Parts: sequence; C-alpha cells; structure tokens
Amino acid sequence: MKARDVMTSPVITLRPDTPVHAAAALLIAHGFTAAPVVGPHRRLLGIATEADLVRGRVVPDGWTVQPGPEPAVAAVMTPDPTTARPDDDLADVVATMLDRGVGSVPVVEDGDLVGILSRRDVLRCVARRELTSAEVHRRRDLVEPAREDG
Repeated sequence: MKARDVMTSPVITLRPDTPVHAAAALLIAHGFTAAPVVGPHRRLLGIATEADLVRGRVVPDGWTVQPGPEPAVAAVMTPDPTTARPDDDLADVVATMLDRGVGSVPVVEDGDLVGILSRRDVLRCVARRELTSAEVHRRRDLVEPAREDG
C-alpha cells in the first residue's frame, strides 16, 4: 500500500502568521492533531502539532503571565518536519512515524504539499481490515457516486 492510498487530501493548512489560538481552534474544530504550515504556492514550511501549540501556554497556578502579543504559528511550529512522498510504501512511512514519535506526516510531491498522513488515517485502515491498496480502492469505488460522462 502507498501513502497516497491512505493520506488525507486536500489538507487544511496554516499560514505562518496565523495566531496560535486560531490554529488551536482550527485543529479542535476539525478533530486534527496537527496541520502543515505553508508559504506561497503551498510550499511546506513546517507543521504545527498540538504539542507545539500547547507548549509554554499553560502555566502553574500562582505564576504570573506577562502580557504580550499573541505568538504566531511560525514561532512555535516544528520546522522541517518528517515528510513522505505519495508513492512511498505505507509500511515504511508508518515505521518512520513510530520510530520518530510523530503522529502526522505531511505528504509532498516536488516540494508541494499534496496531503497529510496521520496515525488515525492508518488506524482507520486497520479497523476496516484494508491492508492493501486494492482493498482501499475497492471500498472507495463502492462509496463514491457514479460519474456520468457527457
């Protein structure tokens, strides 16, 4: 099975100037654990994970929080994230994700973001017992509405 068979596409992305609170709200609203950060022409700049957005934002009771400007995603994101290509073998991508402890991997082709692959995407295949590309494509063919030529 290939990364393209399981990845989520199109991808909800963040701009580097997105405020942290807005990025957190976007992840919550869509049930995601991370979102790629892109520049012009959907070039991947980094990834903003739940951990990135939470780190340093919650302080113990009694501590004083210094007022200041809201940080932007660019200040907290993980730059140069682990990535995959659409034709990468899914088993290799999953092994890399597990070895590196990452929950989501942007999928890029010629430097452009084309999808994202999360552990949940892979787990969905396991739950459906779709362990080959053919099984994924068979389900998609049954689910997608028939198209009329003309």
